[in-house]
Amino acid sequence: MLYTLKSIARRGTLLGAAAALVVAALIPASSAFADALNPLTERSLTLSSSSPGWADTDGSGNSTYAPPNSGANGKKTGNYFSFKVSTDTTAGSDKIKAMTFQYCTKSAGLCAAPGDDTVHGTDTDSTSDLNINYNTAAHTAGDGGTEAQEIGDTDADGAAGDLADVFDVSGATNPEGVIKAVPGYTNDNPKYQAGGGTGDTAEAAKDVKGTYLVVYKQPTDTDWTQSTGWTVATANAEEASTDTTGQKNTIVLSNSTGLDASGIAAGTEVKVFFFANDTNYITNPGSGAFFVKINTYKAFTPLNGTTSTLATNAPDVIDGGVTVANVMNQSIQITTKVLETMQFSVGTIDPDTLTKTQLDASALDKDTHGTCDTIQTAMTDSGPQNVLELGDQDSESSLSTDHTYATHSYWRLSSNSSAGATVYYSGHTLSNTSGDEIAAIGTTPKTSNPGSEQFGLAIDANALDAAHTFNTGTYGVDYGVDRTSGTPNKFYENAPDSNDTLTLAGVDDSTLTDLGATYDSGSSTWDYTNLNASYHTPRLDPLAPINGYGDGYGMINTDGQDPYGDGTKAQFAFNTMSDTVPEPIAKESDQVVDCVTAKMRYIGNIAATTPAGIYTTKINYIAAPQY
Repeated sequence: MLYTLKSIARRGTLLGAAAALVVAALIPASSAFADALNPLTERSLTLSSSSPGWADTDGSGNSTYAPPNSGANGKKTGNYFSFKVSTDTTAGSDKIKAMTFQYCTKSAGLCAAPGDDTVHGTDTDSTSDLNINYNTAAHTAGDGGTEAQEIGDTDADGAAGDLADVFDVSGATNPEGVIKAVPGYTNDNPKYQAGGGTGDTAEAAKDVKGTYLVVYKQPTDTDWTQSTGWTVATANAEEASTDTTGQKNTIVLSNSTGLDASGIAAGTEVKVFFFANDTNYITNPGSGAFFVKINTYKAFTPLNGTTSTLATNAPDVIDGGVTVANVMNQSIQITTKVLETMQFSVGTIDPDTLTKTQLDASALDKDTHGTCDTIQTAMTDSGPQNVLELGDQDSESSLSTDHTYATHSYWRLSSNSSAGATVYYSGHTLSNTSGDEIAAIGTTPKTSNPGSEQFGLAIDANALDAAHTFNTGTYGVDYGVDRTSGTPNKFYENAPDSNDTLTLAGVDDSTLTDLGATYDSGSSTWDYTNLNASYHTPRLDPLAPINGYGDGYGMINTDGQDPYGDGTKAQFAFNTMSDTVPEPIAKESDQVVDCVTAKMRYIGNIAATTPAGIYTTKINYIAAPQY
């Protein structure tokens, strides 16, 4: 009857006054029981999921996106309580040393646990009983503990400050007291350790131990304070004699020191977060509404599993006799499709190298860059498309026994395939109409060797331009060309875009200004505040070269350009079987491919005995997404 009387005492003002008279007439006046009539105010209960307790799969019918504490998982939920106390406990010894949360089917009267199992305790695909599983949620202060320990202690990486990854205690930035992230399991990966990696808050919280958190903010406080030292006990505390489930329906938090060792003032806001993981969680009932009766106590022995515990300790109640309510609802399932997409362009002109004037005069016919312009087949629509002239441009594109000559093209790929993509080439070595061939280098990469027959290709990538601080990645596109250092400049590497604007510094700065970046000539620095967020400097990442095709950056002639300054020579390869079996050159297997760019560099060498003639070939590039 205790909850019935307390509950009636909080109904409307007229009824409340009448109930108070009845209580005064039946029960001798005592300060303890009078305090018990003080309600907890501004109460709320937030569920991590309002899905029925039998639902624990995502829209695809599996658990991939329905982990514990997620919206789709009603079988393993977290419950977050918030309330304000009515009684001032700053004077005397009656501190809040316990709190109970009793789940019932009704807001008043004898409590029966919620659930709709035909055979209670035996959940089915469409029914479930509420059940509280916090069997290992014990707090051991300061020793590293287990993943069930309370939040705020040292984690596996030896760093303190776990709480900051889960809850912001600043009242200025977190006035409502909401959690930032849900703690997870200990993970030795530094990315998931507080202060130990580059992950964001949600990732850092994955290495935070804890299944529950208690915080409070007194009326005069600016910030939230964590209250530590609590232990958790759970039990079946059903008081009704019929329609009971026999499942655990009550959580008790106990603390020998109290919520605050000095007590708390009336109006203090308290928040209690019970998080869910694989071993500690609350299973929702299968349908309908339920109510949670909340009480605070000045002294309390943790539940021992009997139904008499609450009644025995009733005189110790400080505030309570009130409930919060919630209702089960099956999730709305939304199904749609994202169709496969891919953009793959192959050509001789990368628009990122062109100035505004060149862009306007080119086949693109535009005066600003896009975030991922397609590779072009020529500077203009007229004339040969995707034709490269390999050799000495002063001698009709002819090869020489004295020097290695090179040319280059580009490809650019975007694909929404979740498992990445692989790029292949297919083609034959240089040959003439008489059947003569320039020997292919083979599958083992080699440096250029003037005077001997060689035909090969490689990806020409270098470290990204350090001056542009927004750059990330490993395989930046090298826009340099091989030439002599004397006067006049003799180009050993010729392509339609070979000109003095192609330097090792990277793309023409007009690309950045077109996309919103600004350059301060006074300080020689770039401001990327307004740079289009989807833009990145052309690079191969996240694709990575394979089979030795990633070493096309470097010298091909001893008197040519030495980009590293240490005599490093570029290496090339060419598989003679590629004309019938495409040869893979770059691959990514774990993520979508966002506007990756490669510069393909080709070299030709001849021997003194190489037959005269006009030699040609066609190289085809193939992109294969993986889903």
